[in-house]
Amino acid sequence: MKPLPPAVVENVTFVVRIALGAIFLFSCAGKIADPAAFAAIVTNYQLLSPPLVSATAVVFPWIEAVCGLALVFGRLEKGASLMICLMMVVFTGLLLYNHFRGLNIACGCFSLAAREPSNITVNALRNLFILAAGAWVLYFSRQQRQPSVQ
Repeated sequence: MKPLPPAVVENVTFVVRIALGAIFLFSCAGKIADPAAFAAIVTNYQLLSPPLVSATAVVFPWIEAVCGLALVFGRLEKGASLMICLMMVVFTGLLLYNHFRGLNIACGCFSLAAREPSNITVNALRNLFILAAGAWVLYFSRQQRQPSVQ
């Protein structure tokens, strides 16, 4: 199989990077605006003590925002995409862990409705798709630009 031309890889990477950044900016907006509602979702996971729930509900959306902004503006995209890949692995693991515990809770990804049941198949597939997009950007984004020495 012939590799893709570099221009195609660069264009696809650009589109994936922007889309991934937009997804994370969209995802964090409601959480930043209403940390109490996000804290209710984090509480439903039944994994953290109340002080850690509050800290997670306040800090975590800002991590998503920084990653999203980094991807949209093309700054530190390797670090942002690595962080997104790690988050997707953790989120998918938590989703499956809670499924096996018999908890059907809202994941808190794009909605702050804490009582909304979760569709584990849809959520897991979405997370794996986002993980693949993050891995693409991590692998194919250009290294930090070095000034050329003449």
